[in-house]
Amino acid sequence: MAIYHLSTKPISRSSGRSAVASVAYRSAIKIHDERLGKTYDYTKRKGVIHTQLITPNDISIGRDDLWNMSEKIEKRSNSRTAREIVINIPHEIMGHNREQGIFLTENFAKLLSSRYGVAVDFAIHEPDRMGDNRNYHAHLLLTTRKLEMNDNGIVQLTDKSQLELSDTQLINANLPRAKEELKIIRKDWEILANQFLENNNISERIDCRSNADRNLEELPTVKMGWLATELERKGIRTELGDKNRAIRAYNATLKQMKELELKQSKFDEKVRRTAEIFINSM
Repeated sequence: MAIYHLSTKPISRSSGRSAVASVAYRSAIKIHDERLGKTYDYTKRKGVIHTQLITPNDISIGRDDLWNMSEKIEKRSNSRTAREIVINIPHEIMGHNREQGIFLTENFAKLLSSRYGVAVDFAIHEPDRMGDNRNYHAHLLLTTRKLEMNDNGIVQLTDKSQLELSDTQLINANLPRAKEELKIIRKDWEILANQFLENNNISERIDCRSNADRNLEELPTVKMGWLATELERKGIRTELGDKNRAIRAYNATLKQMKELELKQSKFDEKVRRTAEIFINSM
């Protein structure tokens, strides 16, 4: 089973974050924040494989204009100015054909842009040198408002997208609640990635369900992060490392027990058949 990961979180001023700074860092580019009068320059950052801006109906707009517009239109001190979705791109695809991995991510970005009417600015990162070498991933930054062109040909951000509505607003609009919508997005990524795996003759598949939902008794390991991973590589034990070792030990014991149960079942069946043959021969 290939690695599945999809998570989402808002880019909010209340946490000291901005859409302009976020896209500059993730895409390793230079952007000037007109609202704050500050320039973010991450052009020397390494590890960014590919960046691309997807817009609904192929509306033409530059990154600088888009994300400065996103910051300027929000007036509150705790406004959300972007939404981030992080996905793990199966390393089986990236190692087999990197262009296919980029195309897969582009297709997912287009799906989100078309469905919610938002711009999607994505950046694909290679695995961190200090982390898991299978961790090819993409950061997708979505505008919180729909991107549209008015009758005068002016590009503008309009109403809040479905992903930013409260559950009350969603219910009144006869739309799935936020948690249900996230499940739909997670399933969409599973289906799309598995299609690409199949098309590239790769037998591995991803599954968006948790171990519990898949009726698996095995426990999932926890995410280590680059710091704990690097410490473990240096032979320094960490709390996260100890937790994963305990989980792996539990899963190994569970596997051994199942193997023993299977062997015992086969032995019992052999004894039963032998007894039947003996009785029938009398």
